[in-house]
Amino acid sequence: MGAKTDNSTTKYEIRATFEIDGVVEKPDIIGGIYGQTDGLLSENLDIRELQKTGRIGRINVELRSEGGKTSGKIFIPTSLSRMETAILAATLETVDRVGPCSCSVKLDEIVDVRVNKRQSIVDRASEIMRQWDQNVSPFSSTISSEVEKTTKSSQIVSIGDEEFSAGPAFENQKKIILVEGRADVVNLLKCGIENTVAVNGTSIPPKLIKLISKKTVTAFLDGDRGGDLILKELLQVSHVEYVARAPLKKEVEDLNQKEITVALKNAVPLNQAVFLTGEDEGLTVKEFLDKNKPQKRRLRLVSRSKKPQESKKEKSKEKPSGIKVVKPTTTRKPDEVKTKKPEPRVTTPSKVVKPTSATSSSRTSTSTRSPTSKGTTQRSSSGRPPSRSSARTSSSRPQSRSSSRSSSRSSSRPSTRTGSSRPPRREIRKVELPEHLSKAINEIKTKLEAIVFDESNKEILRTPAAEVFDNLEKIESGAALVIDGVMTQRLLERSKEKGITTVIGARKGEITKKPTNVKIIEFKNV
Repeated sequence: MGAKTDNSTTKYEIRATFEIDGVVEKPDIIGGIYGQTDGLLSENLDIRELQKTGRIGRINVELRSEGGKTSGKIFIPTSLSRMETAILAATLETVDRVGPCSCSVKLDEIVDVRVNKRQSIVDRASEIMRQWDQNVSPFSSTISSEVEKTTKSSQIVSIGDEEFSAGPAFENQKKIILVEGRADVVNLLKCGIENTVAVNGTSIPPKLIKLISKKTVTAFLDGDRGGDLILKELLQVSHVEYVARAPLKKEVEDLNQKEITVALKNAVPLNQAVFLTGEDEGLTVKEFLDKNKPQKRRLRLVSRSKKPQESKKEKSKEKPSGIKVVKPTTTRKPDEVKTKKPEPRVTTPSKVVKPTSATSSSRTSTSTRSPTSKGTTQRSSSGRPPSRSSARTSSSRPQSRSSSRSSSRSSSRPSTRTGSSRPPRREIRKVELPEHLSKAINEIKTKLEAIVFDESNKEILRTPAAEVFDNLEKIESGAALVIDGVMTQRLLERSKEKGITTVIGARKGEITKKPTNVKIIEFKNV
């Protein structure tokens, strides 16, 4: 059996073999070691003194006797330094007699016991980790993202039938911050800003305009073309008091807490807000409005100047020659009118040359007038009856002009209405996705994560959305990418490099050139 060693304070172990010409027992060998090493060295290295102070352990001996000879091994545990241990081993080899028998001792090795301790620590730690992986859920990549998942994302609320994403303090606060998308609301919640609401795109729904109409609104917009588009729409459909912008070519969802604080601190009144991209780059809102005012004013002045002239002409055309004197008929006696009634009927047909069909129809309409109008017409021209030619023209012209006027009105009205009305909204076509992609979308929503699948629909990468661009370098190829974030130009290009043909995300960013053979789908289309 092997010698038992106290490993509590042991650093090294001396192992030596011996051969004795004769038959001896263990106490004889141990006594021979004490006796022959006594006084060889100083008291600091005396074996008895070292054992008393506990710097070396118990001397263990293994032996066997055959043919009148005894052989075996000696084990001495020690906590001495390396130099002192080497001196002790050399001293042990000086033992040459055990009792009356000659003896030879030879050093085999000095073992570093701590190596075994280290290996046992490694083995035990590995076992603990294996048990931990089975019983404990894996850690998130960072503590901050874990805190975000459990506390911040759960606080987002949905408002109205259209489920606008907003912070928990939106309804209770009079001052609110208007942002573009849900990811912006999540990012502001990380910084403790809860009075937020998202437009969910570059078009502002009418219901959201009603919700924010009674609040003091600060628009916190991206530093790109999308932010400029939202600002221009706000000028037309809603009233905003202040405007804050992210740095140029940056989005609100990508800003850290310091950048968000600086941007909100530098918010300016609406008229002083500056456009950052396009033709209006560098213009303030006031300059932008002044630039577009002259053209609008000229259009209004032209339209106003045309309307009175047209209305005057229409009024003059509508009034026939005999209608002006209809009002005074009440001053004439009925008897006078009746006595003069038969005169034009009898004399008119006999004196006039046979008229055409058009004039006869007009005369017929004239002759069928009421007696009152007849009498008043005769008195309107200094008591003389009007000529038949004037009667014909006065009766025929109003009808033709009124008919042309009614036809022009009927033809012009539809075009005016269609021009002023807003075009109907385009219906969103829903896209049917494989089950594993639909499941992935529902799983990562509000978590700001990204998942990459290979051609066999197996998940090969899961990473925070902010790190997906860099982490795509870790994979050789993929088939589909699902991201709870913005699908940017460079992300699409990196996806194409990795062979990814389908990219599904919360929304599209500013994409100047769509990569070929890459299908882009937004969450709202699923």
